[in-house]
Amino acid sequence: MSAIHTAPRAANTQPPQGKRQRNPGFRVYFWMLSYLKPYRGRLALLIAAGLVVSVSEMWQLKTLQLFIDHALNKSDSRMFILLLAVYTAVLGLMFTAMAARNLLERIIREHAAKDIQEAAFAHLRKLGFSYYERHPSGETLSLMNVDVAAMQEMYRTHLPFLVNSTLLLVVTAGFVLSISPLLVLYTVPCYLLYYLIGPFMDRKVTHWGRQRAERMGAWNKKLYDSLTGLGELRAYGQERWGRQGMLDSLRSLSNSILKVLFFMGMRDLIRRSSSLIGLVVLYFAASHMHQAGTLTTGEFVAFTLYYVFMMTASANVITALIQQRLLIFQGERIMQFMKTRPDVSEPDEPVEITQPVRGEIAFVDVRFRYPEGPPVLDGFELRVKPGERIAIVGTSGNGKSTLLKLLGRFYDPQGGEIRLDGIPLHRLQLGQLRESFGFVFQESLLFGASVRDNIRFGRPDASDLEIEQAAQAACAHSFIMELPQKYDTEVGERGVNLSGGQKQRIAIARMLIKNPRVVLLDEATSALDTASESDVQTALDALLNGRTTFAVAHRLATVRNYDRIVVVEQGKLGEIGTYDELMERKGMLYKLVQEGQLGLPANERSARAREATER
Repeated sequence: MSAIHTAPRAANTQPPQGKRQRNPGFRVYFWMLSYLKPYRGRLALLIAAGLVVSVSEMWQLKTLQLFIDHALNKSDSRMFILLLAVYTAVLGLMFTAMAARNLLERIIREHAAKDIQEAAFAHLRKLGFSYYERHPSGETLSLMNVDVAAMQEMYRTHLPFLVNSTLLLVVTAGFVLSISPLLVLYTVPCYLLYYLIGPFMDRKVTHWGRQRAERMGAWNKKLYDSLTGLGELRAYGQERWGRQGMLDSLRSLSNSILKVLFFMGMRDLIRRSSSLIGLVVLYFAASHMHQAGTLTTGEFVAFTLYYVFMMTASANVITALIQQRLLIFQGERIMQFMKTRPDVSEPDEPVEITQPVRGEIAFVDVRFRYPEGPPVLDGFELRVKPGERIAIVGTSGNGKSTLLKLLGRFYDPQGGEIRLDGIPLHRLQLGQLRESFGFVFQESLLFGASVRDNIRFGRPDASDLEIEQAAQAACAHSFIMELPQKYDTEVGERGVNLSGGQKQRIAIARMLIKNPRVVLLDEATSALDTASESDVQTALDALLNGRTTFAVAHRLATVRNYDRIVVVEQGKLGEIGTYDELMERKGMLYKLVQEGQLGLPANERSARAREATER
């Protein structure tokens, strides 16, 4: 088996609001329409029903023409009864087709809107940890709440409006041509006067529409940052600064919205003016044709109404096209996002571990660097026996946390490979891999739900008894029973109603109920006070018993009792051994202890490191 594994590189990792590729508008638009493919049969029925509705609506005007020319002027009662019967039948057909059209329209648009939202969310989950590290949460929320919503609006409003307006325009054009092609030649060029100025207005609307979409995304990001950073703003007394930043972003957004509305209003004014000029020409030309006997009264009335319908339908088509043109910009951002390939993907032919996972880990010549960053790991080698506890120490920036991310396969190394029970991680199914590993971070995320649900998150099918047993093993049961609703107490957003030590013990209970074979601890106690650290450390002892463990730590008390301590230096394994062996050797670990890099809180370690650099 080859010792070198080259991870697939992401084809496109551009952020949605970053530099965009120049995709032709039609390509983006057809991609947006591709979500209608599963419903193309229903879409064909929708168009057919819409065509029947449009023909029926315009046939009513034809009936009016025949009534004026044949029944009213000539007092033909038989013709009147016949026209009334035909009119009633057409109305019945129109209402039936309209009901079918409305039903099909709702089904298609809601299914397509649901599909794009589900696809975007599923792809977001597929992109995984590396995507979240490179893109702020506010940016991702803006993509889901603004851009995806814009595409949904296209399916729900603009596309049905465009289809219905286009069908009505085509049918109306056929009826006016059947009455008098000469009048069409007189009137339509007047309406085309709009296109002398209209394209300029359309470009302005498109430009400011794009600005509005970009500034809406910036506003959503600013709003998210302000809400999540409220504590920091108050602590530093910078509420005014935060409010001013939000107001500036809001003013910029409002300015672009006003510009869009202004140019849309000017465009509509010019279009209406040109159509009214055409109506004046129609009256002038039709009166002469009527006097000459080439146009009947019924034809004049019907043509006038057809002309109004045709101008309205034409305006609606143009408006729908412009609105969708604005949405193409947001659709392009979603298309770029949906075409982003994840850094980590499922293997084409996965290997399954059929026996219970033992937890044997091997790093073989592992090399890794973050995108556009310097090398972090350079030929790292390590072999760990099942159930062995490994502490990882070293100065900042040497790749300690990166080792845990590679173990969890949040990233793939650019060279070498990592093996679980002798099988390279990149050949295992992500599901089986993630079931075998468990994480406890420095700040574990708790969901805004009950204590019970947060523990059950580790294994959704766990019973209430198993949840309590896990909490007892994690030294969490006693404080949970003191909460107002005990296990049903809501912990608040991100566990805000609990202390740091309590949150960590619930996270450990969640990990215990998952029962992973390999546990990864990323400074799980470094943010806690001494009393909380002692409680959490007791809980960790229960969690780590018999499990392969990797712990990144900066406190001496955390690492000294581990089976082996690994010192990472410049992306390589600097030295390895028990605490006593390494201290007796007086090598890298001894130096870290003497310099105060182990056993101190994170802020004091950073201060000492800065002092050492200055000296």
